[in-house]
Formats: sequence, C-alpha cells, structure tokens
Amino acid sequence: MKSQVFGRADELAVLTRALDRPSGIVLVRGEAGIGKSALLEQLMDLASDRGRTVLYGQAHPLHTGLAYAPIVEAIRPYVPAPTSVDGLSTLLASPGRRVVGVDTALGRTRMFEAVAQLVDRLAPAVFVVDDLHWADRGTIELVHYLARAVPVLGAYRPGEANPALEQAAVTARRAGAEVDLGPLADEAVAELATQLLGRRPEPDFLHDVTQRAEGVPLFVTALVRGGVHEGTAVPMIVRDVVLDRLRRLDERERRLVEVVAVAGEAATGSVLRHLSCERDVLRGLIVNGLVVERPVGRAMAYRVAHPLYAEVAYAELTIGERRELHAAVLGAIERESPGDVLALAPHYREAGDAADSAKARAVLAEAGWRALAMRAGEEAIRYLDAAADTAEPQQQAELLDGIGRAHMALGELDAAADAWERGMAVAHRHELAKSLVNLRFRLAMLESERQDSTRANDSLLAKVREVSLDSPDLAIQTFVYVIRRGSAAEARDLSTALEKSAGAGNPAAVRAVSHFAQAIRAIVDREFGPALGHCEQAVAHARRCADESPFHAQYFQLILSALYTSNGDLEPAIECAQNIVRTGSLVELPSLACFEHYALSLIRYVAGDVGTALRAAADGIEVAEASGLPRPIARIRALRALLLAEQGDLGAAKVALAEAKAAYRSPEESLVDLVSLAGTAVALYAGEPAAPDPPDESQIFSDPCTTMLRLMYTGLAALANADPASAVACAAALRSFRFPARLMITIADRLDGLRTNDAGLLADAARGFGSMGAELFAAHTWLEHAEVTGSAADVPRLLDVFERAGAASWANRARQFARVSGVRVRPARHDGPLTGRETDVVRLLGEGLSNADIATRLFLSGRTVETHLSNSYAKLGLTTRVALARWATENLS
Repeated sequence: MKSQVFGRADELAVLTRALDRPSGIVLVRGEAGIGKSALLEQLMDLASDRGRTVLYGQAHPLHTGLAYAPIVEAIRPYVPAPTSVDGLSTLLASPGRRVVGVDTALGRTRMFEAVAQLVDRLAPAVFVVDDLHWADRGTIELVHYLARAVPVLGAYRPGEANPALEQAAVTARRAGAEVDLGPLADEAVAELATQLLGRRPEPDFLHDVTQRAEGVPLFVTALVRGGVHEGTAVPMIVRDVVLDRLRRLDERERRLVEVVAVAGEAATGSVLRHLSCERDVLRGLIVNGLVVERPVGRAMAYRVAHPLYAEVAYAELTIGERRELHAAVLGAIERESPGDVLALAPHYREAGDAADSAKARAVLAEAGWRALAMRAGEEAIRYLDAAADTAEPQQQAELLDGIGRAHMALGELDAAADAWERGMAVAHRHELAKSLVNLRFRLAMLESERQDSTRANDSLLAKVREVSLDSPDLAIQTFVYVIRRGSAAEARDLSTALEKSAGAGNPAAVRAVSHFAQAIRAIVDREFGPALGHCEQAVAHARRCADESPFHAQYFQLILSALYTSNGDLEPAIECAQNIVRTGSLVELPSLACFEHYALSLIRYVAGDVGTALRAAADGIEVAEASGLPRPIARIRALRALLLAEQGDLGAAKVALAEAKAAYRSPEESLVDLVSLAGTAVALYAGEPAAPDPPDESQIFSDPCTTMLRLMYTGLAALANADPASAVACAAALRSFRFPARLMITIADRLDGLRTNDAGLLADAARGFGSMGAELFAAHTWLEHAEVTGSAADVPRLLDVFERAGAASWANRARQFARVSGVRVRPARHDGPLTGRETDVVRLLGEGLSNADIATRLFLSGRTVETHLSNSYAKLGLTTRVALARWATENLS
C-alpha cells in the first residue's frame, strides 16, 4: 500500500547516485508537505532492496534541542546494551546510570567515532535523517562526520533551519549535493491523484485539485482522500485540510493518531501495545496513509504520515488531554526502558500534574544537567526550570544556579543574573549559607565580566575571599580572576590552598583543578618542567570529568597551549587550540569569548603563518563583537594589530591598536602585555621610537606566551632605538626562568646576538627557531645574521619565507639588503598589502611621473592620487617619496 513518488525523476536520479557512492551527504530541501519524506522513504526502500542497512532517524518538534535525539533513534536498535567504554554510552542512557555529556573535543570525538564504527559494522549502510530543521547542532555535526564514511541523506525545511544546518546546507549547495523540491507539475499531480483513487479522476475534480493544491503533494493527498469536489470551500491552510481528514476518522482511529502524535519517536510497537492500541485500527491507519510503519532492527516504529498531521492532531487536544496522553506514554516507556532520560524527559515535561512529581523532578533535572554539559542551553533551561518548579529549597537553589549558567552559555546575561538573584532569594529564605555565598560570587563575576570596571572588580575580590573552593567549578573561576587581576603572591597562596586536593581519592574535577593550581604556582616560581607536567595532568583529569565540568578541559588546554608554545612545541600547541575551537567558546565566562581563536591565531603567528593567523583572528573578532564585552574585543583587536604590522599594513594596524585601547576599561595584566606588544611592534615596523615600557615578568602566569613575545619585541625596539641596556634586561628576563623553555631561551640568544653582533649566536638562534617549526622567526634571525656578516647569498630563500608568511615589512627589508649587496631577487608579488589602484599609482611614481601626470594617466583627481600615496606610505612603512619610488622600482618593475 506504499505510495509511489511522482514527478521526481531528476531528484530520484541524483539521490540514487548518492546511494552508489561510498560516502557523502545529500540534502533534500523543501517546504512542508512538498514530498521530502516520501522521497526519502522511496530511497530507503531502494537501499534495502540493494542490501544496504538503513539507519533512520527523525527530528521531532517535541524534542527540539534534545541533543542527538535523531541519532539515538537511528542507532538504538543496533546497540541493545552499550557499555561504559564503547563510546556510545554518551548517547544511550542505561537504566539507573546517569547520562554522560560529550562536551570536550576528546569525548565528542570518541562518541562520533563510536557511531561511525557501528555504522561501519553494519556496512553497506546508508544513514537517513528526516526533518533536520528540528535537529540540534550536535546532530548536524555528527551527520557531517558520518558522511565521510557512509552515504547520508537528510531532509529539511528552508526558513526553519538553525544556523548550523544553514551553514551545512550552503556547503552542500556549493558542492552540488542539495536537491531542492519544488511544486509538482500538473502531469505529476494527475498521476498522484490516479494512484490515490485507484482510477483516473474526473476532469473537473482533477482541475479543482490541481488549482487548489498548487503542486504540493500533501495538499493533493489531503484533498483527494478527503473527497473534495468542485464548488466545495477548500481550506487555505494545511491545518484545515488535515482537520478535514482527521474528522472523518472514527473515535478509535482519531485516538490512535493522537497517541502516535504525542508519543513521537517513542511510538514503537511495544509502547503502543502497553497503551492498548488495537492492531486492526493501527492497520487501517497504515493502509489509509495516516500512519507510517517501518522496521527498526527487530522492532517496529510508527509515526504519523507527515509532521503536519502530527502537529495538527496534537494542537487540537486540550491541555488536560495532552497531559494525560504524555503520562500514559511515559508509563509505557518506563515499563520498556526505565531510566531512559532521552525518551522520558519530554513526556515528563509535558505531563504536568498527570505524572508523579518526584519522578518528574528527578528525570527533568537529569535531562537539564545533561543538556547543560552538552551546551544545549535552551534545552537545559526548559528542563531545569521545569524541575525547579517542585524542587526542595536546596535543589531549587542548585537548579537556579544551572539555569543561570545556561543563560550565560546563550549570552543572555540579564536572564542569567535574574536566575541567580532568584536562587539567592531561595538560599536567603531557607538559610542555605553555602549556596548564598556561591550565588553571590556568580553575580559578582558576571558584573565584572559585563562592566569590567574598577568598582565591579573590587566587589568581586571580596566575593573571591568568601567562596568555597570545594566546588571545582567555582574554584577555577576564582583562579581565573586571580590570574587576571591578582599578584604573584595571591596566585601562589590560592595554588597552595588547592594543592591538597590532588590525591587519588578525590573526584577527577577536583584533581584537575588542583593540578592546574600547581601548574600556575610553578609558573610563578619560574619552574617550567613542573608547570608543564601539572598542566598536562590537569587536562587529562579534566577530560575524564567532561560531563560534570566541561569548562575545565577547555580552559586548561588554553594554558597548556601557551606552555607548549613557550617551549617551542608548536604542533601540540596548535592541536590544543584547535580542539577548543572545534568544541566552541568557553561560555562559562563570557569575557573568554573568542579566546580559543586568539590562542590559535597567536600560535599560528609564532609558527610563521601570518595569513592563517589573521583568518583565525577574524573569526575571533566576529565572536568577540557578538558578545559585546570589552575584554575579548580588546584582546583580539590588539592581536590583529600585531599581525597587520607584521604584514606591513601599518595604517590598518594603528587603527586596530587604537580600537583595542578604546575597548577595555579596567585593563588586566594579560591585556596590558598584549596591547604593549602590539604597540611596540607597530612602532618598530614603522621606524618610530617605541615608548620604553618594560614588562613585569613576574606576572607571566597571566599569559606566558604574550609576555614572552612582549619581551622579544621590547628588546628589538630597544636595539633599534640604541638602548642596549633595555635589550640586556629583556634577554636576562627571558633567561631568568628556571624552565628552561626552549623558545624563550632562543629569543634571548637572538637579542644577545644582535646586541653584540655575534654571528655565531645569531646562527644558533636561527637554527633553534627552525628546529621548533618557528620558520618566520628563523628567517628573521637569518636575515639579521646576513646583515651582520654581509653575506646576502641566502636572501632569495628568506624572501620566499617572508612572502609565504605574508610578512611584507621583512620582505622589503630583505630586498633592500639584497639591492645594497648587489644580489638580484625577483620582483614582489602583486598580492601584497597595496590595493590594485594603489599599486598603479605607486608604479607610475616609480617611473618618475608627478602627481598631476599620474592623475591624468589614470583619470583620477589630484586629491585621490594623494590619498593613494598616503595609504601606500603607511602600509609599506615608508616616509619619503624617494623611498617609495625605490620600492616601486624594486618590486613593481
């Protein structure tokens, strides 16, 4: 009794070819009722006929935001008893065991790989997910992950897709892997009507259906099966068409449609049997096309034929009827799968007072904490809020704390503050001292995050001294504050207070924070080896408790990446930063928005890839500006100023630096270091004197990598300004750490080699940079070595390095040295810092033309020529017309 698909020959051909490929994703896009699900069903039948295992999942409006629900539906029939180590326990809850989150990159990768391995065991297979517009971000990312190894078919409605799906759809569209379903042609409508009726329809009737359905298969089906005749008032919206069909059902049929609509993905054969659904009634609905039956492993699953039928059937129920049905469904689920939070939580949420309040509270709270760990903020709020309605005071305060954190994750700072204030009221009313102190700390931290003022930070300092360090979540936030604002003595004291918690008898989250604290103390004491070791242990422990404390692994990896960078271990440093970028923003503290992009950009720069570093910074700027918070905006714009200076775009670098200085109001030490680093670099490359601004290396624990680079640039600027004493001080500061961190020592060697004109020391430093993968810094130092020795033989190779890195200032310096030394090098590439029109103007200036002649030649005004020349001076770091003409002769001839 399966319906055929008409008028979709071209689309079927595309999708059939997708089945024949070993992997890849194809999306079917179309409005509600256009035939996406029918098309997928025909493809699934075809895949089954070809011997493929079909894994089918469907997102559902009742479960909007429920993390990975369609994936769970697809794989559950093939994983009857997941273990705690097979990677699938993060998706499938076992009875009596808490569901585990998958927030960290490692945990999520393991879960993704476990699903991929399951699909591989079922090969040849095809993965199908319908109604992706209701799916959460994690489902969409996992679907993309699976598409690397198996054909994946998905369907969604345009205009209802979330940002993650929209991005995926754009990618698929560009690759020609999206099928866009439009209305059926009149011939296809006639064929569909014939199939539905079992005979050729009367011409007048067919004309009426064709005109009124407008090529939408759902409308055609509803109108034909509803027996609409010419002259009958046809509803203008799908709801009325569906209701017209539903009203033709008898009481038992209508009730069963409502049950299946309410049950959603839980509508399996066993659940329906527990609900006393009559088999003959179910069969009649299947035959008449209102309910779809599909085998899922050894079980049978049922759904209303189209989501719109389910939506309308559900909407027509009274609130009391809905609650009673949800209560009945959850009772059936509990008899089949007790403890299945994914299946139970939506029904407990909707059952209201029709369900046992204690059970509802426990399941809803568990679903909410799971959602919070998985960064499904809206879902977490829905479930935690529902649980808080009937919770005891202590649990209610904890749930309101979680609701506030979920709002923070969504960037809803006012709502977060409101939740925490409500939690404080509960704690105060019931004399819950510990909860009261902790919630006050949350609010003070939020105020400091949002306002970044001296008053807000002073208020937070008082709360830091009161907060309990027993909670690893709060302990790490106090540490973040001390790292930002505190002294080395305060950091050491806090580290000592947490040291006792590193023992094996403590929970993983507590041990993670303790090891991190010891890492910070080792940095304060300038002991690099212990610092690196403790930080690695902190990350390892944090990954084991990612479901409880997802923020820890992210933040600790940021510090670990900085330590790796300081030691010249650039590959693991990049890997750490990339892990955090893939995981997402560190949303526990909004001012850390974009920090992962900042860290990755800075490491990419140290590795010598300025272009990639700028792209990472651009991603960070987008995130920072979306947050609207001063700290992330200042941080990422200051870094961009440094990168633009390296590229030789000094005009833009000065603008970015001014924006960074204007952004922050109460600067922390790491921002002071970064802004000073960028300002020194801009002045150095512009040939301007840099203000003497020696860093306070005692604060290196706040941002080790930035402090290291600030010492390097301060030393270089001091040498350029004939201030060898300051250069000596910078080199001595770099050597003073008992790390010994290789990159820091190599930078010190470079500064000492330049100060003393020691070619041997410069060569050792250049080789040291090269061995670490810091190719750009190595090229810098080799050019400085060439200038000391007077040998330009290696300049062409260095020029290649500078141009690949996008380091225009150094490329210009190499060309100038080559010209003075009589070494011929190829002209500059034309994709440098100048625009096309600026290049034209500068080339004519190099040919000896005056401004007036240039204006005449290029049909420009004199004022426009002056503007282009002014921009070119700034971008190239030149100050005279003679120097610009020489640059044009060397680079544009």
